[in-house]
Amino acid sequence: MKKTKLNPCPFCNSTVLRSDRMLGSNRFYHVMCTSCGALGPLFEEYDSYKKGYNGAIELWNKRDTTSNHVCEQ
Repeated sequence: MKKTKLNPCPFCNSTVLRSDRMLGSNRFYHVMCTSCGALGPLFEEYDSYKKGYNGAIELWNKRDTTSNHVCEQ
């Protein structure tokens, strides 16, 4: 299976990212920015680690990068 390139973090622009299973889960996968801690959307996959890993990357790469991502308090 072809390895998919990860887009930079939309919050801090870091390229230090990892895709893995969600802690404590055997079916949910996500991408995490190791610089700022941002988490990508969850991807659910029961049968294949590779499919889960790549599915999480695809969701991360589809994230909206056009807004300014500022939280107002």
